[in-house]
Amino acid sequence: MASSPQQPVSLRPDQSGPGDPEIADLILEVKEGRFDGLREYLARTRASGDWQDRIYVLGCVAPKASIDALDAACAAEPEAADLLVTRCAYYGSLARTIRGSGTSNQVSRASFQNSSECVKAAMSDMSRSTQLDGQDPTAYTLVLGPLTIFSEVDLQKQAFAKATAIAPDLVPAHFSLISSFSKRWGGSHEASLSFARQAMAKAAPGSDMAACLFWAHTLVRTHFIHFGNDRGGARRYASKPAVVNELNAALDNWLVPSFVARRSSIPFLRTASDWYQAVMDQDRLKRVITFTGEELKLPAAAETMPRQPIRIGLLSWILGRRP
Repeated sequence: MASSPQQPVSLRPDQSGPGDPEIADLILEVKEGRFDGLREYLARTRASGDWQDRIYVLGCVAPKASIDALDAACAAEPEAADLLVTRCAYYGSLARTIRGSGTSNQVSRASFQNSSECVKAAMSDMSRSTQLDGQDPTAYTLVLGPLTIFSEVDLQKQAFAKATAIAPDLVPAHFSLISSFSKRWGGSHEASLSFARQAMAKAAPGSDMAACLFWAHTLVRTHFIHFGNDRGGARRYASKPAVVNELNAALDNWLVPSFVARRSSIPFLRTASDWYQAVMDQDRLKRVITFTGEELKLPAAAETMPRQPIRIGLLSWILGRRP
């Protein structure tokens, strides 16, 4: 089943993420240990197949939940896939928060260990929720980002294959693997860019899939800065005619006159606005932020990731837990 489009929404700068009125209400509810509103939302998006919005909203709301209340709800209804998906999102987000930023030598062993425990919990909920609802790609997609922390590419590929078997054009699933294949995470520039180009070929009309290409090129450009202290190299890469032409063409195909920016589009559009801010292309920057509702001056994309992959036995743990 391919993802179906969310109803367009009118966005102001304060209505992306938690500033969105519906998301703000859901956050207030889950902080109080109430999940009725979130479950109604999940039922609605499950019926419509709006997987991108579902993943986006869970990413905003689930981390704010009371884990004690969430555990209690899951224990009271162990067959409720929606509650398990919510807890999967909670632990996936917590894993990334605990790990934090910085290169591997800047993150404590305790942080990695605690992050690992969260990934294990997220994977467990993914397994249980997808057994209960085999046609929902949400949980498969939610674990992709956290698995990057530990360079569990094989597990990512498995989850990605299952997610895209259900929703071939699911942008968050494709986007999550761009980093995993990149040189920054132990892969290569070529592998990351190749995957992004393959993702572009699967884009549905109105899709945000072009963000994959912007992110792949951003990872190459910023690699010069973060791992080579070579800002000149970063500028030279960004000014290569092949890079400029490819990204400008991707933008033209993305922001066609019929394109409507949905709330779940905003993080993806920011990959383009960050790029054009960094390369000082004011005309295209203005074009992108017409959809994001942001100020003209935006920070350039920057992300610090571990120099060496960190592996602490997630694969063996997960395989060992399977019946």
